[in-house]
Amino acid sequence: MKKILTSLSAFSSVGLTAATVVACIPAKFAEGPIGQRVVIVTDGGNIRDRSFNESAWEGVIEYGAQVHQNIYEDAARTKKVDVKTKEEALKFDYASSLMGRQFDPEHPGVDKVKGQTYDLPKKYSSNYVETAGHNTNDFYAGYKMGLYKNADAILLAGFGHLASISKLIEWMEEDEKTLVLLDSSVDYDYVKNADGTDKIDPITKKKIPQKNKNVISVQYNSELSGFNAAWDTALWANMPKIDMATGRWDSKGGLNGDASGNDKISMGTFGGISAKNSVDNSMWGYLVAINLFNDTMAGKTYTLKDAAGVAKEFTPKKIDFGNVGSDNVDKVKASGNSDQTWFSNSFGLGDANKTVLPHLIENKTDIIMGVAGPQTNDIVTPVGAKYSPFIVGIDTDQITSVGKDTNSTDRFITSSIKGLMPAAVEEFKKSKSLKHIYKDEKKKEIEYYVNGNDIDDGQLAEQKPDWVISSSRDAKEKWAPGKNLAINAVKYSEGIGATMFAKLPGIYAAAGKAPENYFQPASIKAATEMIMKASADKPETWTIEQNGISGYMDYFQKFIASLTITPNGGNS
Repeated sequence: MKKILTSLSAFSSVGLTAATVVACIPAKFAEGPIGQRVVIVTDGGNIRDRSFNESAWEGVIEYGAQVHQNIYEDAARTKKVDVKTKEEALKFDYASSLMGRQFDPEHPGVDKVKGQTYDLPKKYSSNYVETAGHNTNDFYAGYKMGLYKNADAILLAGFGHLASISKLIEWMEEDEKTLVLLDSSVDYDYVKNADGTDKIDPITKKKIPQKNKNVISVQYNSELSGFNAAWDTALWANMPKIDMATGRWDSKGGLNGDASGNDKISMGTFGGISAKNSVDNSMWGYLVAINLFNDTMAGKTYTLKDAAGVAKEFTPKKIDFGNVGSDNVDKVKASGNSDQTWFSNSFGLGDANKTVLPHLIENKTDIIMGVAGPQTNDIVTPVGAKYSPFIVGIDTDQITSVGKDTNSTDRFITSSIKGLMPAAVEEFKKSKSLKHIYKDEKKKEIEYYVNGNDIDDGQLAEQKPDWVISSSRDAKEKWAPGKNLAINAVKYSEGIGATMFAKLPGIYAAAGKAPENYFQPASIKAATEMIMKASADKPETWTIEQNGISGYMDYFQKFIASLTITPNGGNS
């Protein structure tokens, strides 16, 4: 009772009432053993927004399904508890997280290839708070309710929290609880050496923060996901048209991605308001992929066989950069951060149709990626267009939101996404306040030790290969209406893919601070040359398994196979 009164007193101190808060959250405490309860607080949106909030919430659900995998009897983490049954796992996991699928102790998470979903876990999960609005008091109320629900750690997604986050950090520091912040960062004011470099702790091997010591920040090198999405798209679009239902050549001919009907593929992109590390980076990676395709795959003749074994000789043409209406990379140039051939200068719904979209349509751009939030909707219905362009979504798998809402799923090739779920799970495991299971709420007596000893509190998290990817189907996942058209063609943990993961962000970072510095030939060519030098193999022989990136034939063969997979996993 004392704890409840303390929490309610805190609401009053920021001008709030309990009723204000309780009206917008589930009336349950957070699920999970004491010491392992994670709660997400939304940024003013609905938890089921099919965007940032919901994708981050899936990270909480995933974590709740795998706590049992990291249970130890000793502080050194040498005596692991062996969990084999669902009954044993439920001692550690969130019961709601395990709903809707057969329990697998080694792979407890949702497997979308097997058709599994988060539907049941979301129906019963109580580990979230929906804030009532977007003002500071709404956020304060949401934060306090998250703590009132007995959260041992809190998850926030997006920069919308930055204006109010300092109060939550202060409250959580008092109880030594970790805050994980996705797609944004706080200032840690790291201790410096005499030469101005960051001082490294000799024991942890990490930087030494002087403030915000209980916050883990996650930012995304989205130039990598932009590249991944565009490479998948280029390979899918620039092949003879395939009947997606049968895997056979389309009787009408043409190219998969030729929306405008001019027998050549054009790919374009635009941003809302220019921001080098949150908008423009996805666009730049997209441009690099187009240039790499033109330098490596275009102009070569391939013998292609459809699902019926009917052969065609095909020579893909170079892809046009839609923003400049040419396949010549030397013409790619931006004149500044308000250039309306690249930016809509807004994140408002409908504003792309007033600025940049008419330009792209005039250039007969077949495929468009908008890095401008709701303006993906503008691409669905471009004003004045006599054709319907294909779409590459942004940040989350937008075929599940914009595609379904506008009945345009058949036009979504893929999305350039930020891996909110895998990043959240990874950083929960490195959260200082999620290292134990306690016997009671006093948290004085440890019952079990959880996760490894590595702690990321007070750090900007190190990027992982599965955080910056596309939403394309796995090659083993059969296409069906409502699914993305493309299959994945990049694996950043292997071969050339690993080299790109390590080096592409550095090339982009060094290119300058403004669009005119990086939306230009030199940086795009530098990235392309780096990728080509990373391989001793001819590009046309690249395979995703060996090189971390599919060449034309590898992609085509896997794509055809993905259209003919039977429900039992074989090929028809």
